[in-house]
Amino acid sequence: MAQAAPPKARATRPSANATRERIVVAALDLFSELSFDGATTREIAARAEVTQPLVNYHFSSKEELWFAAVDRIFAQLNDALTGRAEGLRGVDELTTAKLLIREFVYFCAAHPQLHRIITQECKTDGPRMDWLVEHHVRPVYEQTAAMLDGLVAAGHLPRVPTAHLYYILTGAAPTMFVLGPECRRLTGLDPRAPEVIEAHADAVISLLFGAERTEP
Repeated sequence: MAQAAPPKARATRPSANATRERIVVAALDLFSELSFDGATTREIAARAEVTQPLVNYHFSSKEELWFAAVDRIFAQLNDALTGRAEGLRGVDELTTAKLLIREFVYFCAAHPQLHRIITQECKTDGPRMDWLVEHHVRPVYEQTAAMLDGLVAAGHLPRVPTAHLYYILTGAAPTMFVLGPECRRLTGLDPRAPEVIEAHADAVISLLFGAERTEP
């Protein structure tokens, strides 16, 4: 399949950055909720509390806005995990892995749009999915796979193929938050509550490594 290429972004004045950011945040929410085809720039403008002409000023097309929204959420993920990793220099491999996974769970709880938008694009399986994988998901996969391979080699994880371990992790961590409305109705738990997020992080780590908990 042909890969989509992000349009060249328009230059913006510093004074316009706050408005542009509001538009991108609203777009991320709506693309993750309604899909690329389902969300309209009119709805995005309304969610951002700006006029339609302002959306058109900052972004030449809905596709350009989609690229900006996806870039934003993956930049936030990278910042969160990189910042945590930098604070763990010199810490042993197993403890580092557990704390990075805990950080990933926290991120998933705060940003369920990440996995919602991936799921939306998987439904259409087109050029945007190609671009999403090659520019954002594959680098995350390769870094995570390297970590998982090291943990398996050291005996900290079972000898399960890396691809399966990756999807066990990236399935277990976000699902409670991605399916938040179902979770609240089904279990009575509020997946936005700090104690629930903490318990879920404990559960994911226990699922992978056993019951022993590593404190943050």
